[in-house]
Parts: sequence; C-alpha cells; structure tokens
Amino acid sequence: MIGLLSIHTFMETLCIPATAEMTNTNQPDGLFIYTIKNDIAQAKLEGFKSLQNNLDQAAREFEGYLGQELTYEQSDQGLNCIVKIRFTSLELCLAWLDSRIRRKLLSEAEASMGYEYKSAIDRKSFDQWISTKSSKKISTWKINLLVWLALYPSVMLLIIISKSTIGRLSLPLNMLISNAITVALTGWFFVPWLSNIYQPWLEGESKRFEILGTISILILLWISYLIFTAILK
Repeated sequence: MIGLLSIHTFMETLCIPATAEMTNTNQPDGLFIYTIKNDIAQAKLEGFKSLQNNLDQAAREFEGYLGQELTYEQSDQGLNCIVKIRFTSLELCLAWLDSRIRRKLLSEAEASMGYEYKSAIDRKSFDQWISTKSSKKISTWKINLLVWLALYPSVMLLIIISKSTIGRLSLPLNMLISNAITVALTGWFFVPWLSNIYQPWLEGESKRFEILGTISILILLWISYLIFTAILK
C-alpha cells in the first residue's frame, strides 16, 4: 500500500532536533523565507558553522538566493540557532532545498558530525504558497479544504499507477518514494493550479462565491471518490 503523506508535518532535523518551516506570510513581493531551528551542542558548534558556510556558498549558485541570516541563543542543550534562508520565491527555494549539492553537504555532515537529517511536509508550506499569492488573509479551513482536494487524487492516482512497481517495495522505501512523488504533484501542480481557479473563493470576495466554492469542492471530492471506487472494484 502506498503510504499516505501527512499534509500537516514538516521537519528537517540536523543533529539534535532541528525544525524547519516556511515562514512569514506577510513578506513583500519577491521575498520568501525558509526558517530552520537547530539545537546545537557546544562541542559541535564549529562543525555547524562550517556546514552553514558551505551551504551558503553553494546556495549562491542558485537562482533567486538572497542570502541567509543566523541567530544564536542560549538553550538547555547548549545553543539554539535560527537559520533564515531568503529566496525571491517559494519555487526557487524548493529547488535549492531539493538540490543534489545540498543533500550532499548534509550527508557529509551526517558522516562527519553525527547529524541526522529527516524531511516531510510542512503544515505551513502550502498555506504560505497560497497566502503569498493573495493580498488578503485566507481562512485556514479554506486552505485545508483546497489541500484535501489536491491531495486525495494525487494519492489515489499513485496507488493505482504504482501497484506493480512502488507497491512491491518495502514499506519504508515505498513511503519514501511515494511521499516525494505526492509532494511534487500537490506542491508544484495541484495546489498552485487549484489556488488560481479558486482565488475569489479563497479571498472571500462574496458570500455567494464562498458557498458555491465550498459546495463545488465537496462535489469534486465526492465525484473523485466514486471514480476511484469504480476503478478499484
């Protein structure tokens, strides 16, 4: 069975817990910030600084990179470092986060400094993508409903298409690959596409749009359910 990706979790862990999130939805046009919070043991501070310098140098070769800012604070584990990576857009930021050179640098850090690296989906990542495209505050329930509409067909299509391929792999490898595919489908295709179609509904321009938009999403989900039920019989 293809592992269903949780849409409400994104962690990126370096060493002791490090969490990452897409932040600051009120940034001006042309600025997107990705924040990583790291708890660092004092003994690993120099190694961490070296890693961040290497990441900064590598990121400068990527389009849209505006630099990074590091802030250190005392914590129970030693130091807490907040790294803010700035890009001109979410799409260009994702290209860097998924790049081969960045993964190589993190893998080397895992080997040399004992760092652990994990990734999943951020609860706020789709929220910010939609919010940065809108001049108005968008209700959380609307974002969740739209993401549901994007996620459901993505997962179901993957289950149907990959029965004889990914479906035969071990569960951990199955989930690793299927999650990556689902992230790509929802983050770079379905959510941007649907947010453009449903922009008046997302921004709540009128009660009529709000009611009609909500009903149409529920109808589309129900139709999708009926189609996939028929296919899987």
